[in-house]
Amino acid sequence: MTSFQSETGEEKLQIPLDLSEWCERKSLLTWIQEEVETLDWSNPELTAYLRLHPTYQPKAILSLLTLAYATGTFESEEIVRLCHGDETFRGLAQGSDLSPLELGRFRRENRGLLKWGLNEILKRALREKFALGNDLLPAGLRHLLTETASVRLDIARHVDRAAF
Repeated sequence: MTSFQSETGEEKLQIPLDLSEWCERKSLLTWIQEEVETLDWSNPELTAYLRLHPTYQPKAILSLLTLAYATGTFESEEIVRLCHGDETFRGLAQGSDLSPLELGRFRRENRGLLKWGLNEILKRALREKFALGNDLLPAGLRHLLTETASVRLDIARHVDRAAF
């Protein structure tokens, strides 16, 4: 749980490790898919790379890892298991036979992208939980959400290091 404290030190906000405590998992999935679709997938370098590597599914992996980290699942091996045993994760994997090493490599190579995606999902979950609408969030709160996204990526990295 990530906490936000006021200037007086009084605890104001605790962000759950599993954001589905704040909103439905189905909502998280929808938000992730919407955010991923806002990215420019027609970049010539990306499309050329994808033509050479037709089995590589960056949208699927980005969506999968964002959902996993948003719901408190950090270990790559566990995420792979969920791709076989959980309907939602299986759907996001789109039939790809992912390995823990592939997920770890994607996380390393796309840390900024994952951080952005998690930050956007954290904002949406916060707005949903507290019915904030589309108002601007205070700077301190935005900073907390960005820090929370970074911490989740760090946890995933550390958990995977311990597993290998």
